[in-house]
Amino acid sequence: MKELPVRRILPACPFPNLAWYKIALSEGEVLIDTHENYVKQTDRNRIFIADAHGAKFITLPVHRRNADSRSMSDVVFTEAMIPKVIMRHFTTAYSSAPFFEHFERELMAFFEEFGTPGKSLLEFNLASLRWVEQMTDLKQEGGMVERSKYTEPVEMFEGDFRKKGALSNQVWSYKRYAQIFEDRNGFIEGRSVLDAMFHEPNEVKNWCLETYLRTLKK
Repeated sequence: MKELPVRRILPACPFPNLAWYKIALSEGEVLIDTHENYVKQTDRNRIFIADAHGAKFITLPVHRRNADSRSMSDVVFTEAMIPKVIMRHFTTAYSSAPFFEHFERELMAFFEEFGTPGKSLLEFNLASLRWVEQMTDLKQEGGMVERSKYTEPVEMFEGDFRKKGALSNQVWSYKRYAQIFEDRNGFIEGRSVLDAMFHEPNEVKNWCLETYLRTLKK
């Protein structure tokens, strides 16, 4: 297991995995980059789930508001971003999970407020972090986003978790927890924090603390 660097920078992701939270909640300086350029086919607009068929991700449909800009702040949801459709994915995957109904109404309200056509992907992602803070004990004094948000360009090497694959299962190991389809799929690592919340919200922080960095490539 490798120790986390003292200074770390994270991408703004929607309902990120437990590795993201392990980094964010560990001692030392952590920044959330709100100034980076949008990178396609990454966790910036994906929510990683698990259903009866195994590991999956929900892609949030986006496009650039300004064709000349690649900034995350200029990426917005397309007309295909329909809250009921997104929630259907969660219902299919987690309707049998012990705590899904506990969060279902609040999560639907979140998508209706932040996840509609024309809304900002960046604001959605930051709001998802605040929502998780409200619903769990994955929080910092003063608010994770408010304390950590970074608004100017920054370059880092070790400790830069914005790089593609830096939050992947190849880099992180996770403590096993019971998943509803584990009998057919085995334990599926690296799912969204929502996966853990739907199964046992009171244990999510402990599971984060027992998530470990295998390696960090420069």
